[in-house]
This record gives sequence, structure tokens and C-alpha cells, in this order.
Amino acid sequence: MDMPEEKNKRPAKVQRLLKDLVRHRFTFGESRADLELLRSIHDGTYANTKPGDPSFHAYAAAVNTVSEFATQALDFPELIPFNNQLAEIQEEHMPSYPPMSPITSAFFASWMVLDARDSFTKMTLGELFVYYLQHVNKLNYVREAMATLNASFCSFYEVMEVDTHGVTLWDIAGKLEHQCWCSSGYPGLRGEIWYIRVVPPFIEGTVRSVTMGTPYVFRDSSRSMWEKFFQRYLASGNGSGRSLGDYLKHGKSLGYWLEFVFQAFMGYAGNMIQVTGVPDDPASLPHSDPRHQL
Repeated sequence: MDMPEEKNKRPAKVQRLLKDLVRHRFTFGESRADLELLRSIHDGTYANTKPGDPSFHAYAAAVNTVSEFATQALDFPELIPFNNQLAEIQEEHMPSYPPMSPITSAFFASWMVLDARDSFTKMTLGELFVYYLQHVNKLNYVREAMATLNASFCSFYEVMEVDTHGVTLWDIAGKLEHQCWCSSGYPGLRGEIWYIRVVPPFIEGTVRSVTMGTPYVFRDSSRSMWEKFFQRYLASGNGSGRSLGDYLKHGKSLGYWLEFVFQAFMGYAGNMIQVTGVPDDPASLPHSDPRHQL
């Protein structure tokens, strides 16, 4: 639940919206199967009828559910400007899969509900969803999954090892190692740099993290290249007083990381998308656009 001091910091208009949000009757008819699946994984009754890691299926079900919540919440008058911004970004990038667009549908869906921050409430749709669930005291197993997802963001990882159980990834920004299962089925190659969302296991007692979506793979990059980029960012005016995690989650502007992927695109396969370059060097980006400077 919100702490009293957090509630008092919100402008009155935002507090009114949140009260209306809690009073509204949201429906989850399209997510019924996802809710049942997520609950069964949470309760330990999941029979693993789907191939792959159960943690991934749990998080994917939560994303589907918050996406259904978002379609209804974005009709609130106060959120219509945010809805319009999201629609413009969606129209510009046409999420699908290469060759139509390097912005995959899964990448866009997770970004929209987990990372895109509304300027009115200063919250993401995922955070609004958790606020709603907290105050109506419903679907606690969904709230548990959403708490992890809301804290996540795409980052840059070096592939350290590849084996039959998955990959070992080194989080370059966070300086942590993750044993990970790749949800797209791409096995990876040692030394590659991946741009991907990695989330910790949802299943209690397990240690393997999972990726959400198709990895964006740099084959002409290195860990030191991204360490230097992060150093340049933190030393810049944009990085002053701001954490690296906040930058990786929200970028410099709405849709920043979508635009980076679009400009960095090189090629693709059925389970990976190849990219190149760094955000602060337009010459390194194959589709650099002066109208959309990073």
C-alpha cells in the first residue's frame, strides 16, 4: 500500500484519477486463461503443458493481463494524451517483426506497460495496475509477478557461456551474472552482447532467470564498449543526478529505446535480431535519423 507521505506528494488531480481508477470496474475476460495459468504456476499446480520455462509463462501471462487493463485505463480522460502519444509511437514503428519492423510486438507490448511513463501521473501503466490491485485487494498472485516486471528494464548483457540449459549472461550495467533461459529459442554465441529484458525466476526455489522477447544481438561489440558508453552518459549533463537504471528503463524521452533499436537494426533470423552501434554515435547506427537524435 502507498505510504502516507507518498500519497501526499501527488497533485490533487492525480489523486482524483487514482480514486476513480480504484472505483472503476475493470474486466479481464480476454485474460481469463492467462490468469488461470499464472495462478497455477504461483500455487505450484502447473503441469507444464507448455514448452519452456514456467517463469517465462507466468510473466508473459502477467503482461497480457496488464495489457488488457491498459486498454481500459487509457480511456480515462486524464490518460487520453498519454494514449495518443503511445498510438503515435506505435504507428511510427509498426511493431511486428523484421522485415516489417525491428520493433517486435513483444518488445513493444512490454515497453508500453512496463517502461513508458505517463507525464501526468509520473507512473507507468504497470504501476497504475499494481496500485489498482493493491487498493481493491484482488489478484495478489498477479501483483507479485507485476512487482518484478515493473522493476525490470532492457539492458546490455555479455554472453559468457552457452550450454543445453541456457546461457550465462553478464549484466554490464549492473555487474551481475545471470543463469538464463532465452524465451525466443536463440542459443547465443559466447562474446555476443544482447540487449534484452531479463527477469528473475518467478518459481520459488529456482535460480534460472528468463528473457522476455527476442534478443537484439551485437556481434561487433564488447563489454568494454558499453562500459565506456555508460561512463560517457553518467559524465554528461543528461546523466547528472540520474541513475543508470532509470536511463535504461525510461531513456531520455518517451520511445527512446525503441528508436535506438530502429536505428541500430542490421538483420534478423527467426529467433534473434542483429543490431550495431551505440546511442551517442550517430555514425555507428545504420539507420541514424537527424530528426530523431538520440
